Amino acid sequence: MARRTATCNAPSSPPVQRERTALPSASGAPAFDYGAAFSRTLGWLTEWEQQMLRDRTVAIAGLGGVGGAHALTLARLGIGRFHLADFDRFDLANMNRQAGAFMSTLGRDKLSVVAGMVGEINPEARITRFAEGVRDDNLDSFLDGVDLLVDGLDFFVLDVRRALFAKAHKRGIPAITLAPLGHGVGWLSFLPGGMSFEEYFRLEGEPVERQYVKFMVGLAPKGLHRRALVDPGRVDFAAKAGPSTPMACQMASAILGTEAVKILLRRGRVEPAPVFHQFDPYRGLYRKGRHRGGNAHPLRRLQIAVAARWIARIARPRPAGEEERLSPDAPVLDRILDIARWAPSGDNDQPWRFERIGPLHVRVHVQHEAGANVYEYADGRPVWLAVGALLETMRIAAADHGLQCRWQALTQDRNCIDVVFSPAQGLEPDPLAPFITIRSVDRTAYRRWPLGEAEKRALAAAWGPEFDICWHTAPAERWMATRLNMAATRLRLAIRECHRVHERVIRFGSEQTSEGIPAAAVGLDPLTVRLMRWANARWWRTRLLNRYLGGGALAALQLDLLPGLSCAAHLTVRWRDGRRPRRIADWIAAGQRLQRFWLTATRHGLTVQPSFAPIIFAHHARHGGQCWEWHRTQEKAERIANLADRVHGPASEETVFAGRIGTPRRRIGPRSTRLPLARLWLERG
Repeated sequence: MARRTATCNAPSSPPVQRERTALPSASGAPAFDYGAAFSRTLGWLTEWEQQMLRDRTVAIAGLGGVGGAHALTLARLGIGRFHLADFDRFDLANMNRQAGAFMSTLGRDKLSVVAGMVGEINPEARITRFAEGVRDDNLDSFLDGVDLLVDGLDFFVLDVRRALFAKAHKRGIPAITLAPLGHGVGWLSFLPGGMSFEEYFRLEGEPVERQYVKFMVGLAPKGLHRRALVDPGRVDFAAKAGPSTPMACQMASAILGTEAVKILLRRGRVEPAPVFHQFDPYRGLYRKGRHRGGNAHPLRRLQIAVAARWIARIARPRPAGEEERLSPDAPVLDRILDIARWAPSGDNDQPWRFERIGPLHVRVHVQHEAGANVYEYADGRPVWLAVGALLETMRIAAADHGLQCRWQALTQDRNCIDVVFSPAQGLEPDPLAPFITIRSVDRTAYRRWPLGEAEKRALAAAWGPEFDICWHTAPAERWMATRLNMAATRLRLAIRECHRVHERVIRFGSEQTSEGIPAAAVGLDPLTVRLMRWANARWWRTRLLNRYLGGGALAALQLDLLPGLSCAAHLTVRWRDGRRPRRIADWIAAGQRLQRFWLTATRHGLTVQPSFAPIIFAHHARHGGQCWEWHRTQEKAERIANLADRVHGPASEETVFAGRIGTPRRRIGPRSTRLPLARLWLERG
């Protein structure tokens, strides 16, 4: 489905133009010869049939996603006359699928571009142009003398489509509609004397949104393409927009060419509506079916009802602030920070605010209070890792604008960092930049496909020479890492110190949140999420459920056991030298490397889940300073520390990062987003 303006609202334009697009041959070039140009089709067609195609007229309404490709396919088939209609112009969003979309054609009208391409293929082709598109007042002239009507209109242009098909049916003109669906195509033919478009789809009297659903279901009742739709949120009936692929558009034109041969030459079997066809090469499936009455069939009515509910569900508004976008003319500093705000932080706290000092000078205020919660161990080490990730993301984003990035902590306030950007001649964009907003945490089970040596080298290089990375790939090693994570999960779900944090950061009722973590993204099934929502509201419920009723064990099973065994590897990253203690600047540098590692993994199609809880409890066990409410907490934390030494190596205090990595089973799902930039600014002073 492509996005276009409804043709019925097109502005008036010059009258219909009829032309023969013969082109003079270049000096020394052979003159055009129809027989020679299409001779390679002979054998599949006879000479007689080729000349019949030369004498046929095909009308194509719409020259966008499929219409332009249809015109070129039929031109190469040798069709001699065309009626082409479109009023739209090419823009950048057409580049992924439309046959006439090139940088050189942006802003040009689609009709003249595609007609010119048809003329380049067959200079003898006679083309009648309808520059105002198809409208109620030119339907008759558009269909005059036409042997086949081809639907190339945008999915959402139903009023014009209905009128056009009704007129063709009344005049006994065969018509075909082909819809690019996912990686494949669905198609329907309407022949004289058979079922009409309206009799099949039953759109009359329905609200517009309902018409969209009925048209969608009628095109592909089997729905073979649905499994390939990884981001349903991209289907937006309200905005009249939806995803489309170049493969589907080209395949639709290939199917059209074959159906046109059968219809125009009256050979081969054409199965008209109510017979429907769908081919999905992604799954290697072809399905054909017949529902008497089309959309009036009882089974079809049930499918329409289910589809309507699905559309309503995915059309829910997104979280506030997510749709806020900077204008293209926003200051460079704003555009850099708008990307940098996607840096990772513990529990998506985003512990930073920005103060504009100059056009290319920003002060980062780190919102940090040592010991504010149990997870901010070692004087807020996770915060400084996050700050390092933020600064590295700033550096990557700035390179897209040809700017280098330097920063310095203010001596009078270590929680403030001045960042200055300056031009750098010859600075190349960082290849990790496109993956900044894509990177996220996936807490579900991954595929067990092993990492390749090239992937391991790239991931190790992202950490640099200051760090050692240890891969835990053997089943026994993965089991030990999983045991460690399970022990940490059972403890953190059973103590009040962690509950206070969970109560604040876990958000229920939405799959995306700009602050905290959506409950749907923590890795639990929907039933357990509902139970967690009940328990999380009161500490006594959490204590009862997780300490005494086995809730912690159930959560560890879903959060750690199944995902921990279903991954390519667990990993431990440690400082290479044994120098201690580490300064804040060291942890900021480690955060920079962590962000590069994470983005490198995303670039390679991999996903990462950090495992900081065992490191945190091990630190508290060894250094004390944390007053636990439950008397058994220290004992359990010490057990976790001992197990961490077995997994991460002796002196696990040197561990910078631990987690698991692998190829995700899905590349989109519930996730944390970020606060809009407008909410991250501080007033100067």
